[in-house]
Amino acid sequence: MDRLIDIVDRILMGAVAVLMAIIVVVIACDVVGRYGFSRSILFSNELSRLSFIWMTFLVMPLGISRGLHVAITSLRDNVPAAFRSTLVRLAAAAIIVLMTVVFLGAWVSIKGRSSEMLNTLPLSAAWFYYPLAIGSAWSIVHLLVQLVRGLPVERAYESDTKQVLP
Repeated sequence: MDRLIDIVDRILMGAVAVLMAIIVVVIACDVVGRYGFSRSILFSNELSRLSFIWMTFLVMPLGISRGLHVAITSLRDNVPAAFRSTLVRLAAAAIIVLMTVVFLGAWVSIKGRSSEMLNTLPLSAAWFYYPLAIGSAWSIVHLLVQLVRGLPVERAYESDTKQVLP
């Protein structure tokens, strides 16, 4: 199971890198076109915004799995060790409930916006909500692992996370 999770996480990391490159290239080309040639790229705003939203919600479960989101750990760190696992499981269960609500909201939005087209791209407006559904669903997978193990995710520091994608 850990191997499958690692493979999907690496795919998401690669997708996030590609999305960041799209944002940089599209905005840079638009700026050069606008100020150098008095021509703007028609779809640059929508594509960069769509890429940013996808990048944000695809990286969300990666932060959860590595303990990189903001966390207030004073309670967890100061309870007796016997209760720490229970506290971690309760927190994971509460976040699973919240992520389920987020997923269901994304699902409703996808269904409601799938017939509405974007202005400059040949995509439906539902494409703004797909990453929310994917990110929340994959976050639930990571949170279920935390729930089962009952171990707090230790914050991954920069020296621990320097990896090159294969």
